[in-house]
Amino acid sequence: MRISIYPLMILVVLTLAMTGDGRKYPTDDFISPVKHSLKLSGTFGELRSNHFHAGLDIKSEKGIAGDPVYAAYNGFVSRIKVEEYGYGNALYIEHPNGFTTLYAHLLHFSPEIEAYVKTQQYKQKSFEVNLYPDKGQFSFDQHEQIGNMGNTGSSGGAHLHFEIRHTEGQIPINPLLFGLPVADQKKPVIQQLMVYEFDASGNLLRTSVVTPRLQTNGNYILNQPLALSTEKIAFSLRTYDSQDGSTNQNGIYGLECKVDNEPSFAFVLDEISFETSRYINAHIDYEKKVEEGRYYHRCYPLEGNKLPIYFIGKEKGYIHINTDTTRHIDLAITDFMNNVSTLSFDIKRQLDFAPQLSDAPPCDMVAAPNEVNVLSKPGIQAVWTKGTFYEKTPVNLSVEKSDNLSTYSPYFTLSPAGVPVHYYYDINIEGLSVPKNLLDKAFIARCQKNEACVSVGGNWIGNNLHAEVRQMGTYTIMVDTIAPRITPIRFNEKMTGWQRMTFKISDNFEINDRGRDLLYKGYVDGEWILFSLDGKTGLLTHEFDEHIAPGEHRLMLKVIDDRGNEAVFEKSFTL
Repeated sequence: MRISIYPLMILVVLTLAMTGDGRKYPTDDFISPVKHSLKLSGTFGELRSNHFHAGLDIKSEKGIAGDPVYAAYNGFVSRIKVEEYGYGNALYIEHPNGFTTLYAHLLHFSPEIEAYVKTQQYKQKSFEVNLYPDKGQFSFDQHEQIGNMGNTGSSGGAHLHFEIRHTEGQIPINPLLFGLPVADQKKPVIQQLMVYEFDASGNLLRTSVVTPRLQTNGNYILNQPLALSTEKIAFSLRTYDSQDGSTNQNGIYGLECKVDNEPSFAFVLDEISFETSRYINAHIDYEKKVEEGRYYHRCYPLEGNKLPIYFIGKEKGYIHINTDTTRHIDLAITDFMNNVSTLSFDIKRQLDFAPQLSDAPPCDMVAAPNEVNVLSKPGIQAVWTKGTFYEKTPVNLSVEKSDNLSTYSPYFTLSPAGVPVHYYYDINIEGLSVPKNLLDKAFIARCQKNEACVSVGGNWIGNNLHAEVRQMGTYTIMVDTIAPRITPIRFNEKMTGWQRMTFKISDNFEINDRGRDLLYKGYVDGEWILFSLDGKTGLLTHEFDEHIAPGEHRLMLKVIDDRGNEAVFEKSFTL
């Protein structure tokens, strides 16, 4: 076997696996935050939509919420956050060794914290709170229970999202670096290899996908050498890992590409700051993600990719081939427990194998990663700040007259849709067609093919409606005069002995980008009461407690959408 694989731990970890000042990670301080064996439904650095996963997703023992969650090390509560989406109920504990642990999607906090949070919610008159208790107000010893595993926030099932961060800077670190016990003797799975062919100037000519064949345990090959027509190529790899006792397709730990036994490109996933996490859209083949929902790790960096996780060889991940020489490629994928899978093959250049593509079609602008890019046509202007694009990108702006009576501008399409943008960018659409009595109801809508339009909000600057957006696509002006909907799910005029009342709130337009989600307020007999909102379901729930005494009462529930349309539910009830 030609391949000479040395684990990524040797090649890359020496340069990437330490913190910036050379500190190592203690492996004897932290314990598992659950008592049952660690089964993972998500790993650190796993590829997610617009971000790398910042921790471990730990499965519940029986697949339901309620498992006790324990402090992984001695420390004090430095932050408590409750939100409809995101991490849901989240607890941050700061430790004396310079690290902070995060426990997210909790069903409940410990009783003393639960009481404190509720007091603050009533004080602030808000379900969502972001609290920073005094140092030492809530302290926990290692092994002490801090709450219960749940499914709050943007969670798809009962689990604990567990992070370890540097306290200074709050940069997430791979928790497995701290010695947490995860049984794993499984080698990663290599699914597909994508080949990119470039011309001499670096313009992408074509791509192709090859499915490797598993030869022996962890060793993959191609059925035949790759014969390619261009002199410059690169690769990306679709792959996943799993652990013992679990079938989840989790993320890998590292990747290495060697060309003729020389390191060409590699990365390991030890630390990723929140400030750089969105560069995942440069790390992956974004077009494949948009079109097929599949994630491929690029084996070469795009120009605008600022992730600091890479080792890059002299060819910068690109491979040059000619007709005289066959080059040998070794790809190695590793998980954290150093289980390695390899893909080994040869490539050669064959001029008559495929014709060269013709010149790229004309475009309105070639956007550059390190420049401010502006594109205008009658009725619209788009402005991308420096660093918004990851590579030189041909951009088109097309204008299509709208016959839809619900729109107040043409449809403006910024393409290609499968191009990621890093920062929010500005679009300004002329709104002279919007009647004066509807100006405050107008918004910019993104209308994707075969999908309902979504609101991205908007505010008026002169005669132009302005919004900050984070996707290429089709935009137009619409108006919203329809109030949100309030649907009673669990409510009755007589609720004596009931533990809760529940409503579903919804709106006619989904909100995205800078648009504002629904606002809601609940009052009983004119006094504010706490409703919790599950952002996934739109269910608004009040748990009856000492704030509402037995007897007759009057409920008023108000819900307001992004354009100020208000719905009110008002009814009497007996508790």
